[in-house]
Amino acid sequence: MAHRNRGYIDVDSLQQELIADGDIVERIASFYNVSLPELHKTQNETRLACIFACGKEQETGDRAISIKIKQDGAVFRCFQYGCTVRGNLLNLMYLMKHNSEPADGKLKGRDFKEIAADLQALVAGRPPEKNVGTVSTSQSSTTESMNDKSPLINIPLKDSENERARELINLNEQFITDVAEMSPQAAAYVRKRPFMTPEIMKKFHCGYLPSNAKGLLRGHFVYGYPDADGNVLTWFGRNLNYEDQHKKWQRSGDSSKEPHKFKFVKGFHRGQELYGEPQFHGLATPEQLQQIGIILVEGPNDVINLHTLGIPALAVCSNTVTESQADKLATLANSIPGGHVSVMFDLDREGENGAKQTVMELAKRCRVRLAWSIDFADGRFKGRQPESVTVEDWDTAILPTLMHVS
Repeated sequence: MAHRNRGYIDVDSLQQELIADGDIVERIASFYNVSLPELHKTQNETRLACIFACGKEQETGDRAISIKIKQDGAVFRCFQYGCTVRGNLLNLMYLMKHNSEPADGKLKGRDFKEIAADLQALVAGRPPEKNVGTVSTSQSSTTESMNDKSPLINIPLKDSENERARELINLNEQFITDVAEMSPQAAAYVRKRPFMTPEIMKKFHCGYLPSNAKGLLRGHFVYGYPDADGNVLTWFGRNLNYEDQHKKWQRSGDSSKEPHKFKFVKGFHRGQELYGEPQFHGLATPEQLQQIGIILVEGPNDVINLHTLGIPALAVCSNTVTESQADKLATLANSIPGGHVSVMFDLDREGENGAKQTVMELAKRCRVRLAWSIDFADGRFKGRQPESVTVEDWDTAILPTLMHVS
C-alpha cells in the first residue's frame, strides 16, 4: 500500500464535500478537539468570538470571526481591530490545529500536505494523524483544558520542540538599531525616547524589525522577553501606528475594537513572567532595594529608561498584576530584609486603576506602596510614564519620597 503522503489528494473536491455536508465549523473543531464559544449562524455565515492566540489582550466580541460557509473554500476572517487572521477552509483547519498561522501566513509545502491529509481524514471520518514536532510545547492551545490545573510554563526558544520556534532565537540579528536606517515611524518612535541608544537596544535585545523581514512582527519595534537566566522566551512587538489608530478608535466610538499597543507571539503566557529580570538582578543591590523597594512598572520602555538612570525595575507588561507575577514579586521582596514593592504605573486613568488592583494583590503577600500618584508632587507628574522620568525628576522628587517613607 502506497504511503498516503505520496499520493495525490484532491483538496478542492474534499473541501466541497465537507461544505456540502454542513456544520463545517463544528466538525473541524471536533476533529481537533477544540472547544468553541457560542456560534451565531445564518444561512450563509457563521459568527463566533475569536478563539485564537492572536496577541489580543482581552476577549473579543462574540461575532469577531466571520466564516462564509457557502463560498468556495469557506472564506473566513477575523474583524478584531488590527488582526490579520483570514483565509480559506485549509487555513482555518491549520489555525484550529496549531493555534497559530503558518510561516509567512501562507499554507505551503509540508504544512499544506499535513492539512490536506487531515482534510482527507476528516471527510472520511478518521481521526487526525499525529505530526510529531509540529506543535510547540510553549504554545498555549485553544484547547487548554479548564480541568487541567497544571501551571502554565514558558519554554525558552532554544529548548522548544518546535523547529520554527528555535529558528527565532537569533531574530535580533535582523534588528535595525540605527535610526537613519529605520522607517519614518520607527525612527520617530526611537527619537522620542533618548534612552533608546544602539548600545541599550543591544543590551535589551530590542530594535526595529523591518517590513521586508520574515515573521508576524515585521514592521514593529521588537523586544526580547528573557527569563531570569537571560534565555529568550519570546519576542513581542510595539505597534508603531498605535497612537494614530487609538485616536481614530476614540473618535469612532466603537468600544469593541480598541487597537493593541503590543503584539505578542501566539502562545506566550505573559502573566507568568516579569520583564527585565536579567538586567534587574545585574543592577540591583540589597541596600538599594531596601531603600527604594522593587520598582514595578507597566512596560518595557519604563524598565529600560529607569535602567539607564541606574534604577532597577521590573515590568508586568500590562496595567494589572497576575497572581503568578505577584507571587514572584513577593518571593523576591520577602527575601530582602525590609523588602517591599514600589508600584510605579502610568499616571493616567488606566494606570491608576491598575495600580490599585496591583497594590491590593501584593498586599496579601508582602509589603507594598505606591511610588507616585497623580497628586504626587503637587500633580507635577500627572499624565507621565516612568519612561519619561529624568535624572532630575528622580533625584529631586521621587527618590527623596521613597527614602522618607519607612
